[in-house]
Amino acid sequence: MKTRIIFWLTLLFLVSAIVEVGFSALNISGLWADTIFTKNIPDKSGPAIIAKNGGNLLFLAKDGALYEITMAGAVITKGQPSGVVNIVAPPAYISAGSNNYYIIYTTAQGTVQNKLVVHKFNSGSGGVVVKSTGIDNAAYGVNAYLDGSNIIIFFGTMSGKLYKTTYSTSSNDFTTTDTANLAGPIKVPPVLSPSKTELYVLTQNGKFYTVDTTSMFASLKIELGGDFTTPMAMDESGFLYALNMEGIIYKIDPSGSENHARFLSSANSSGPLIDGDGIIYIFGDNGKVVALNSNLVKLGEYTIGQQITTTPAIVKGVDGVTYLIVTSSTTAAGKITILSFDALTGVFTKVWEYTVPSTFPLSAAVNVAPLGALYGDNYYFVTATNNGTVYAWQFNARGPYGIWAKYGQNINNTGFIDSTANAFRTRIYLIAKEGYYGRELSDALFGSTTDYGLLYDATVVDANNNLVSTYRNYRTNERNLAKVIEGIPGSYKLIVNFATPTDAKLLIGRYITPSGGTPPSTDSRFRFRFWKTGPNDYEGSEGDNPATITFRYNDRRLEIFTDATYTFYLYHKYPLQSNAEATQIDYGFFDYNSFRNNPNTAIKTINASPTHAGKTFFAYKWNVYTWNPSESTGYTKKVYYDQDSVTLPLSGPAYLEIFYAELNATVTLLLPEFAYGKTRAYLFLDAATNSVAETIKLKTLQGITIDGIVSEEYAPDVSKLGNLSSVTSNLLQIVLRSFERPLTSTTRVATIALNLMFPERVRFTGVDNSYYMNFFDLYGYAQMLGQEVDPDQLGAKKVFRTNKFLYVVGDFDEDFDVDINDWNKFVLKLGTTVSGTDIIYNIGPREDFRQPYPNYNSYRAGYLTDNTNAVNVEDLYIFASMFGFAVPDSERVR
Repeated sequence: MKTRIIFWLTLLFLVSAIVEVGFSALNISGLWADTIFTKNIPDKSGPAIIAKNGGNLLFLAKDGALYEITMAGAVITKGQPSGVVNIVAPPAYISAGSNNYYIIYTTAQGTVQNKLVVHKFNSGSGGVVVKSTGIDNAAYGVNAYLDGSNIIIFFGTMSGKLYKTTYSTSSNDFTTTDTANLAGPIKVPPVLSPSKTELYVLTQNGKFYTVDTTSMFASLKIELGGDFTTPMAMDESGFLYALNMEGIIYKIDPSGSENHARFLSSANSSGPLIDGDGIIYIFGDNGKVVALNSNLVKLGEYTIGQQITTTPAIVKGVDGVTYLIVTSSTTAAGKITILSFDALTGVFTKVWEYTVPSTFPLSAAVNVAPLGALYGDNYYFVTATNNGTVYAWQFNARGPYGIWAKYGQNINNTGFIDSTANAFRTRIYLIAKEGYYGRELSDALFGSTTDYGLLYDATVVDANNNLVSTYRNYRTNERNLAKVIEGIPGSYKLIVNFATPTDAKLLIGRYITPSGGTPPSTDSRFRFRFWKTGPNDYEGSEGDNPATITFRYNDRRLEIFTDATYTFYLYHKYPLQSNAEATQIDYGFFDYNSFRNNPNTAIKTINASPTHAGKTFFAYKWNVYTWNPSESTGYTKKVYYDQDSVTLPLSGPAYLEIFYAELNATVTLLLPEFAYGKTRAYLFLDAATNSVAETIKLKTLQGITIDGIVSEEYAPDVSKLGNLSSVTSNLLQIVLRSFERPLTSTTRVATIALNLMFPERVRFTGVDNSYYMNFFDLYGYAQMLGQEVDPDQLGAKKVFRTNKFLYVVGDFDEDFDVDINDWNKFVLKLGTTVSGTDIIYNIGPREDFRQPYPNYNSYRAGYLTDNTNAVNVEDLYIFASMFGFAVPDSERVR
C-alpha cells in the first residue's frame, strides 16, 4: 500500500488538484498508479459507476453505453442498447455465476418511450445481450435480486404504477410483469425487506405502502408530510429512514408509525446513510452533513459548502475511525471530501479533499470495493463526473462500513456493490458478566481454560433466513478467535440460544480450604438473564432467548448479564468432647432483575444452628469468607460476634465458620433508633438455670459517656455486690450473686435504666452486632453451679436491640404517653431557655421526625437539630402533633 497522499496536476484537463490533508490514518494513492487516479471516456456524460471486487470497475453512461475499466488501465466496451438517452439513477448489478453479469436500470426520458433495460455481459469481449421493455412513465431507480435462474426486478414510475418484472437468465428475456397502482408518483426507489416478502414504497407525496411481493397487494400504512425524491435507507432493526425535500427526517416503522425531526432547511440529492454503529447521516442545505442517533437526536454536523449531489460512502479506517467520502458540486465544478467523525464528541473533521472540473451526476454514487484480500487494508473508492471522467483511489481501511440506501447498486443493503466481495467478515463477541460486581465471566476469573462464560448454541442465517452454518456448545467470553463466530455484515444474522448453565469454582476449594467434610466441587452456577440493550448494544429485547443479532461492518461486542446460584458452605464447631463438628450447604439465588432495580434485595440470611447433640448453644463467633474478585486474596473476611444470624450480600459464594458456646447468659443493650445528647438506654441480663454469679460490663467508646443510672431492678434472691460494682464516665460494672439459691430457671436477673450522653448524632438500626460494637464494649457472664471456669463458657451472649418508643417526643414524665400531665409540664417551660435535665423540653425541630398518624407504627423520633435550647413555638407545634399519643403496652420497653 502506498503511503503518500497525492498532489497531482491532471494533465488531461489541466486543472489544479487541491488536496487538504488532516490527521488521518487513511493513506491514499491513485488506483492505477501512485499518481494515476483518473480515466476518461470521451463523449460520454452522466455516468454511473460500479466498483467490482479486485479493482476492475464498470462505467455506465447516460445513454446506456457500458464500459469496463481494468486495473491495468484498459477501457473495454460492453455494448449499448438503442433508444436510451437518459439514465439518472444508479443501476443494479448482479453476478449470476458462470461469468454472466447483468446491469439493470430504468430511464427518465421525457416524451421518448421510457424503458426498463437488462444488459448482460461477461468478462470477455462477447456475450452481450441487451433487452428492454417499455414502461408507462419515467422511473428513478430499481431494486433487483437473483432468484434461481430469474432476476426479480421492482421499480415505480412517476404515474404511480409499481412494477414487478421477472427476467429469465435462461432465455435472456422478460417473462412476467405484475403491477399495482399507488396514489402518487414514485420517485423514491422501493426498498425490499431482507426476507424479500415485502416491498416498501414511498410516493413523492408522502404515502408509505407495504406491498406483498407475491400478490403485489399494496397496503397504505401511513402518510407523511412533504415531498420525497431521495432514496430511503433501512437499519438493522428494519426501521426505514426517509428525508423529505424540506429537510425533515422520518424514522418509519413499516407496521405503520413514525417519528420525525428537523435539522435541515432542505434536502440535497442524497438520501440518508447508516453506518455500522447505527449512526444516521443526512445531507442538505448548502452541503450540510448531520449525524443522528437512532432516536433522531443530533450528534454533530459539518458544512461542505456546496450541494451534495450524489450518494456518499462510509468506510472504517484501520485506526477505527469512521470516514465519510462525500461528493459535492457547484454549477460548474465539484469536489471530493473525506470527513472523519467521532461519535463520542460529535466532531466532524475534514481530512482530505480534491477538486474536479465538472459536476457529479445523481447516478455517480461513491462506490467502495476491496482490491484483494478482504482482511487486508487494500480497498478503493470510485466516482465519476458529468464529463465522463472516472476518479478512483486506493486507501487503507477495513472496507465499507454502512447500511446504504437499498436500491440500485446497493441491492445487498451493504457497502459492497459486487456480491462476490461479500466474503468480508466481521465478528460478534459475546461477553457474559456476573451482575453484582459486573465482572466478565472470563477464563481468568473462573480459573479454568475449559469452563467459563455461558454455553450457547448458534446458527448463522442469511437475509432470507436460510441456514448458513450451525455451532454447538460455544462459549461466551472467548479469547480464541477461531471460536468467535463470523458473518457477512449487512446480510448475515447470528441466532443465539442459551440453555445449559455454567458451573464454576470461585471460592471454596480454590481460595479457601474449608474445615470438616468434603466441600462441593463447584460453588457457583450461572444462567442467561438479560442482554445489555441500547445504542451500539443488542438491538432486540433484553430478555430475548433465542436472540437474533445482525453482523455489522465493525466487530460487535455485546454484553449479557446473568442470574446465579451461589453455594454457602457452613462449618459448625460446638464445645463438645465428641461429635463437635457439623457441615451444612445452603444456596442463594442472585436475581439480576431484582438486583438492578434494588441492589438492597440481593442479600442472603444465614442462620446459626444452635441445637446440636441434644443441647442448645449460642453462636459467639462467625468467620465469614465471601468471594470478592477485587481482592488479591480472592475473598473478603469478616468476623461477627454473638449473632443468631448474619445477612450477607449475594455477591458470590461464601464459606462460614460458626463457633458455639453454652448459653449461660444473655446480656442485652437496648437503645433508641436516634441518639443525640442525653439518651435513655437499658441493660438486661438473663441468666440460665443453676446460675450462682453474674456480671454486666458496659464500656462506652467514641466519646459516648455514662450520665448515670436511672433505676435498677434485680430478681428476687439476687444480690448486688456493691464493693465489686461501680459506675464511671465510660464504664459500668455490676456484679451479682445468688449462691444461696441457684436459679431454678432462665431468669432476668437485672434490668438497669441509664442515661448516656452522645456527642455526635447516631442512628441505630439493623441486627449487625459489629456496627454497635463500634460504640460499645458489652460483656456479661453467668457462673453455673459446679461448672469449670472456662472463658469460652463464661462469656454471655451479647445482644443489641433498638426500640423506637424508647424516647417519645413530648413524653416528659416518661410514662409512654403524651397527655395533659405532659402539657402542664411543658407550658411551665414554654418561652424559656432550658439547660441540664430540662433540655428534654426542647423538642423541635427534628430530622427524620414522623408523627404517629394515621397509626402508631409510623412514629419515628428523629434527631434533635435545634441546639438553641429555647422552648418556643416550634416546640409547641411538635408537641401538639404528639398530643394524645400513647405507646401500646406491647411495644414498651421489655
